[in-house]
Amino acid sequence: MTRQRVRQVIAGLVGALAVLAAVPAPARAATWSPIQVVSEAGWSGQDQPFVAVDRQGDSLLAWAGCDSNASGCYDQVKAQTASADGVLGPVQTLSPLGASASWPKVASDDDGDSAVVWIQDGLVAGRRVSATGELGPLRTIATWSAISPAVAVDPSGLALVTWTETRDGAYTTKARYFGADSSLGPELTLGVGPDQPVVAVDRTGTALVAWTENYERVVARRVRPDGVAALRAIAGAATDVRYASVSVALDRDGDAVISYRWSKAGEPPRLRVRHYSHTDTLGSVISVSPAAHELTLFDELAGDLDGDAVLTWGRWTSDGTQVFARSISSTGTLGTVTRLGAGDWPKVTLDDDGDGLITWQAPSPDFSTSRVHARTIGQDGAFGVAEILAPDGRYAQPASSPTGRFSVIWQKGSYPSDIRARFGGQTG
Repeated sequence: MTRQRVRQVIAGLVGALAVLAAVPAPARAATWSPIQVVSEAGWSGQDQPFVAVDRQGDSLLAWAGCDSNASGCYDQVKAQTASADGVLGPVQTLSPLGASASWPKVASDDDGDSAVVWIQDGLVAGRRVSATGELGPLRTIATWSAISPAVAVDPSGLALVTWTETRDGAYTTKARYFGADSSLGPELTLGVGPDQPVVAVDRTGTALVAWTENYERVVARRVRPDGVAALRAIAGAATDVRYASVSVALDRDGDAVISYRWSKAGEPPRLRVRHYSHTDTLGSVISVSPAAHELTLFDELAGDLDGDAVLTWGRWTSDGTQVFARSISSTGTLGTVTRLGAGDWPKVTLDDDGDGLITWQAPSPDFSTSRVHARTIGQDGAFGVAEILAPDGRYAQPASSPTGRFSVIWQKGSYPSDIRARFGGQTG
């Protein structure tokens, strides 16, 4: 072989390697720890536990439950740390005995300092939890009747809590800062409710809160400690049109993708998305779910730091409910509509680069309980093989570290309905 031919072969190999390096990694298999029971012995967990993961891969698990052996079953909020390799810390009690506590939400900063919020006796309550598990004081965050709290924490540890206030038959979307030192900022009135507000925060500390206004518009506001931006209509009012089920994801610059459910009299509901830049520019409305899909009540959106996203939803069929998903690029390009499996209640999480995990629940073959299923997501939007994370579980909630370390928490489907978790990550 001549030297010139050798150079050509080497150049071709280098070019091929460069092309391969530029191709996004496909979905890979995940390896998982054994299932771990995280609630105390004899405790029955409330549905919808929650988990957050910091940038080191450490988790904070939160749930509500009651002591089945006690004379009265009073739900209390519990929390537990888990290291990146799945080592659990002690269970800690966050809410007082005798109070009605339900459905905690948790978010963590880069270092693992977290905020946990929940509904307690009709108000929003919360506590800060340090990365080492140290508890801050119990704080009452909402001073009037409230529902649907949510929380996001910026990279430095400042949390923004949102909720819907109910007063004299009116619904108002509210927010309040909750500092790492447990300090509370003033209550912020963002607009008219009543739909559950969702909140996300970018790497600069700017939060975006989105919700539906009387189900007639989808609206959003950007919030910073130094002020609140003007209300922005994401989807406007129209005759016989109603909106619901808003989700939001932010990239590293604060550019958002917002999903919502669009319903018009006489037409099947559709899931739509719209990009909303940090410079206040709105993109085109994109229909994501096919018109032929009769949607269940559950759908969810997640995004990565490059602005790519995945939307997942449930569909009613003659053979039962099915779970579907579709990728959405930062430029609005849609991936293939993919059927993930039988079931419903889909949840999705993505890491910084777009690797991720979707979980859902489906009946066991004999319908005696439900199972937790999962599929990984690759950076190219491809989905991995379906696997069963738990043979007996429901209401699974996943979360991811920046590098694809997953934590999944769920409630056991059969009695005594304890809370369980599993930890893993993509391989290959």
